[in-house]
Amino acid sequence: MKQANSLDRLDLKMLQILQSQGRITNKELADQVNLSASACHQRLQRLLDDEWILGFTGQINIQRLCEPVQCIATISMSSHAPDTFRFLEKRIEAVPEALEAYTVSGSCDFIIHFACSQMSRYMALTNALIQDCPEISNINTHVVLKQTKSFTGFPLNELL
Repeated sequence: MKQANSLDRLDLKMLQILQSQGRITNKELADQVNLSASACHQRLQRLLDDEWILGFTGQINIQRLCEPVQCIATISMSSHAPDTFRFLEKRIEAVPEALEAYTVSGSCDFIIHFACSQMSRYMALTNALIQDCPEISNINTHVVLKQTKSFTGFPLNELL
């Protein structure tokens, strides 16, 4: 994998702009980084081809569509065998309501963000996980009452 030091300051500036303004036109992006439109397009294509940019998504206002029950679940396992972890990871990947999942260290093994149509759906999902993976020793559920900050991109200046 290429290191961040293989990117120049214009590449980094483009990445920073695209994180917050994914729908920006090539001309607008070129203007903001002081490049010609064709040079900007070539750089953008290289960033995409080299997988510096993984894709573009639209952030929707879910509250306008529905009011999902959102839960953060921490899962602890009784077995730390690699096959057990891989099995649960694959099982979680197959659940559309699992928005994000992390394998972590510390007092639990997984942290998963769920969005479900109702609490009974969340309960059915976690019951199915427990049934499919008996190595789950504990699931703690934290119901999200309010989101106080949403992900808007990585702080590139602070991380690099």
